[in-house]
Amino acid sequence: MRLDRQAPRAGRAVGLTPLIDVVFILLLFFLLASHFHQWRALQLDTASAELDAERSADAEPPALLVRVHADGAVDINGEPLSPAQLPAALADWRDRRPELAVVVAPGADVRLQALVGIMDAVVAAGVATVRLQ
Repeated sequence: MRLDRQAPRAGRAVGLTPLIDVVFILLLFFLLASHFHQWRALQLDTASAELDAERSADAEPPALLVRVHADGAVDINGEPLSPAQLPAALADWRDRRPELAVVVAPGADVRLQALVGIMDAVVAAGVATVRLQ
């Protein structure tokens, strides 16, 4: 009896094309889901009861109130200014009182980008303490 041995079947080769497609799709997903820009944080202190107690104890207010209006106008303690005049006015106040604190009070409907721009101007003027009301 003669047994014919059959040649072993060649195994089916795994195609690499679908594997490469899946890897590129995952790469694309993670690239689109990632954030590559750096976030910067603003250090804020919210106005508190301590600030109100200090304000009543001193004749001169311990902090400037900077109001931001929806139309982009700004005022310091009720005196209207343009946003371009704000850094110079704050530098003048800071020269008179180095320990100056600023409370930024946005009005209703103020855009967040406008508020952050004003707060950046306050920090750029050299004010160490910025509070958001």
